[in-house]
Amino acid sequence: MKPKKSPLLLSDIYIVASSLIAVPAPDGFNGDIKSISIDIDFNILQQIEDKSKFKVVVSIDGNDLQNPTPGYCFNIVAEGLFHFDNLDDLKSEDRDSLLSRSAVPLIIGHIRSHLASISAIGPYDRYILPLFDFNDLAQQKAEEVKNGK
Repeated sequence: MKPKKSPLLLSDIYIVASSLIAVPAPDGFNGDIKSISIDIDFNILQQIEDKSKFKVVVSIDGNDLQNPTPGYCFNIVAEGLFHFDNLDDLKSEDRDSLLSRSAVPLIIGHIRSHLASISAIGPYDRYILPLFDFNDLAQQKAEEVKNGK
């Protein structure tokens, strides 16, 4: 198959904050150190001066920092800079869909790779962030925005 070129273009992507803590397992612990709670948030910001440019910020927290379970506890924030070719030719729904369903998963993939790399040298071996239902994440975010959170 030949892929169709997306009107959404990636300018840059980078990690802006990263922390990883190894939480020791107590004696007799029989649980799964890789079974931790995950929380994801993302924001899509449009540039004021150039409406075709967007910054997408994704934050992923693993484990509960206040009451962590054994394994890794982490927070990683990444940003992607995106722009559109011919923004005027796109419907706002199509633009929003590309940002939430293409840009956000791309940044989560970048975070997944970063987390696998930094955890690989930790005491619990490499942690690979699980896959997520992006449609559900987008719906949850839409509800948050609708309810003013």
